[in-house]
Amino acid sequence: MNLKSNFSDVGSFAIKTLVLDIAMLGLAGLISSYLLSFGIILFCLGAIVGGVGALRGGPASIDSLYTRVILQRWHRPFNQTSDQRTYIIEHSVPTYSFENVMALAGLIAIVLGIVLIIASR
Repeated sequence: MNLKSNFSDVGSFAIKTLVLDIAMLGLAGLISSYLLSFGIILFCLGAIVGGVGALRGGPASIDSLYTRVILQRWHRPFNQTSDQRTYIIEHSVPTYSFENVMALAGLIAIVLGIVLIIASR
C-alpha cells in the first residue's frame, strides 16, 4: 500500500510540475509578443520560480534551531543526537512538496530558455 501511495505522489508531483511549466510557457508567450524574445523571458521566469522554490524548500528555521539545541545536549551519546538531527532535517520538507515542484519547474524552464536563446542566434 505504501508503494502505491509513493507512485501516486510521484504522479501528482509530475503533473504539478508539467502544469507549472505550461503556465510559464504560456505567460512567456504572452509577454514575448510585447517585450523581449521568448527564450529570455522563459529563462527569467524560470529563474524567479525556481529561486523561490529553492529558497522555500530548505529546512524550516525552527528545525535548524532545534538541531542546535539537540547538539548542545552533551550528556547524550553522539549517535543519538546525530540520528535525531538527521531525522529532523530529512523530514522538515516533504520530498514531493510544492516548493520542490517550483524548484524543478524553474530548472526545466531555465534549461529550455537557455536552449531557445542559443538556438535563436
